[in-house]
Amino acid sequence: MTSIYLGPGAELRLAFDEIAAEAGFGGHRLALRYKATPVGLPPGSVAFISGALRLQSTMSWVGVLHAAQQLPISGTAAYPRSVLLTTTISDAQLAGIETARQGSDLELLVDLNVTLANAPPLDYPAGDAQDWVRVPGPIWAVHAERLGALVSVPLLVPLPLGDPDSLRARAGRRLQSAMRAQTDGRAEDAVRDARLALDLYDQLDPTSTYDPQGAPRQRDLDQRFAALRTTLFSLASGAHHDDTVTANFRYTRQDATAIIACVAALLQRR
Repeated sequence: MTSIYLGPGAELRLAFDEIAAEAGFGGHRLALRYKATPVGLPPGSVAFISGALRLQSTMSWVGVLHAAQQLPISGTAAYPRSVLLTTTISDAQLAGIETARQGSDLELLVDLNVTLANAPPLDYPAGDAQDWVRVPGPIWAVHAERLGALVSVPLLVPLPLGDPDSLRARAGRRLQSAMRAQTDGRAEDAVRDARLALDLYDQLDPTSTYDPQGAPRQRDLDQRFAALRTTLFSLASGAHHDDTVTANFRYTRQDATAIIACVAALLQRR
């Protein structure tokens, strides 16, 4: 129970009830339901409730909370009454939440703000408070699975800020270009730019030598990653070449996604 004081003997009590999620296309609706009970608030006034949401473990920003509707204060209504606070989270945010949560409970910090309108007896009817919300892991997992988070793999490729001409920065720009092409529906261009990023990866980290004809089980870890790089290079080369074999290659969006992810993963490893 969180109490927000709005004047002498006047407060709004908010108790977290449940969390809900609704899937969208790249952006998802996250809703926190509270039970609201006014104490000493003048009938006829209206409580405007808003807030902000952060992850408790990392203090990472999640989003601004908006009330689905405002709360009118009545002298005859039954309380508590439901208040729904919503925000939008992206696929990337959802993946970040899952990475930070690591299978445990979802813990959130909620900054709550209330402004009371049409309340002349009160001098300055506005206040704020912070609430801590814990959503049990199994309950949140149901929502996360519905939103597709359990098949998300966050790939963060650190780029140097000081040298824009470094190999890593150039490789990162190629990956960004590949992602833009993928977003635009240009799968061929996306694969081509991912392949160019892979060329730069080769200069960053020359691949280990291995015998392509040798038994795969005899290769050490670096040699197996080198084999992955060779296969990935071959897979992405159709976007550059137009020979008798690759002329009929038609990369799909899913193909481009797989290739970009593999190149990003190799760059992340180094």
